[in-house]
Amino acid sequence: MKKTARFSIILVLAFLWQHCTDDPAPARPGTIRFALRPTVAASQGRMATSLPDGASLYVSIRREGGDDVYTLEPVRLLKLGEEYISEPLALPGGNYELTDFLVADAAGDAVYAAPKEASELAPWVDDPLPLAFTVSNNGIAQVDVEVLPTDVYQPAQFGYVTFTVEVMLVPRFRLAVFRAGDSSAEFARVYAYLLSEGDTLLQDYLPAAINDIEFSGSLAATYTLVLMKESYKTYMRTFVLADLLAELNGTPLQVTLEDALTFTASSRSPYFGFTMQTGRETTPFVIHWGDGTEEVLPPTTSGGETYLPQHTYAQPGQYHVSVAGDLAAVEYLSFTDTQSDRYSLRALPGLRSFSMANTTGADSVDLSHNPVLESLDVAYSDIRYFDIRNNPLIRWMSLEGNADFPVPVLDQIILDIHDHAFEQQIFNGEINLSAGPGQGIIGPPSPYPMDRLGHMGELSWTIYQ
Repeated sequence: MKKTARFSIILVLAFLWQHCTDDPAPARPGTIRFALRPTVAASQGRMATSLPDGASLYVSIRREGGDDVYTLEPVRLLKLGEEYISEPLALPGGNYELTDFLVADAAGDAVYAAPKEASELAPWVDDPLPLAFTVSNNGIAQVDVEVLPTDVYQPAQFGYVTFTVEVMLVPRFRLAVFRAGDSSAEFARVYAYLLSEGDTLLQDYLPAAINDIEFSGSLAATYTLVLMKESYKTYMRTFVLADLLAELNGTPLQVTLEDALTFTASSRSPYFGFTMQTGRETTPFVIHWGDGTEEVLPPTTSGGETYLPQHTYAQPGQYHVSVAGDLAAVEYLSFTDTQSDRYSLRALPGLRSFSMANTTGADSVDLSHNPVLESLDVAYSDIRYFDIRNNPLIRWMSLEGNADFPVPVLDQIILDIHDHAFEQQIFNGEINLSAGPGQGIIGPPSPYPMDRLGHMGELSWTIYQ
């Protein structure tokens, strides 16, 4: 007769964000909570049993056919009558597999374990690990896990190398960072700083998973957490560690990143500045300048507004800058006469004019998310690589002064702008391909693209070369 303890695990996905608008809300991460009701097989049926005082659950979960999300993650248990309720775990919607399942006492010694497939004890349970389950945005998934006591068996008989689990007596805090995916929230890899009184306690990339943020410091001290990722608003939070731990109550700190205009500013003069113009009323914009300084730009209250944000850095360096807010209203953006790099224009779907004239640093720019772009100026810049296949409305472009522009890239740009102009019937456009005063055309283009340039005259385009 099998002597097993069966745990029914109810995976409850609860939305933590509420919106009061008619617009469809972006996918947000949920939380999963385990509900356990332990019973032991007996000759006359199943009888309720109890877990040791201070018992915790340790689980490993991975994406179906993919990477690990949790690895022997400690999950605290609270007894409610004959049932045990776990602390919530952050997990986006998707398909997953439960790969490890241990119940340990307060000392970290495993008292129950779920056998794995192909192990000696696998035949003792109906469904050994791994167990597949699906988490949906608005649903409940149920997984039944059978466990066996570990007191008379060895880990290898369950399919484990060891039952040893790490008991963290004073865990700092855990962090889960998400970004909106196509249909649900996804874990995001970020660059993180943890600062305290001018000292940098943490400075590293964090993987797309639940991360333990551990550092030596006082519970009463004040810390600042900074999270940065290209295309997303910089996240900053200042907290007293004891207060944060009390607030989280064992759950991870959950951060959902917000879309933003991002770039790297190189401080080589007293200040760094750029120009941004909107075409309608907006909410305020928030700029994180990359040195811990946050600036709020006032909202646009009329048909449009021109912003000239400038910032002075204390010392030269490379600074990750993010601009968040009503970015769909931004129609004009210029970094003329700056030293900057790593532009992400993904959050600017309404951008009509973009200038990087006389800039140094960046050799490429991604314009694939700017479908209404009409004007592009990269004259006398380091830009050598860009693609306008997704920019069918361009009617003005300057590559003047870029004498060493790669010919294959130039050829494709000419063919694309030619095809777009005829497909969209765009008249009176301009292209400046001059290498400089008296220096002829950049490239020069291959014969067929040069022939296409000649055809542009049919639409009254002006070609400077």
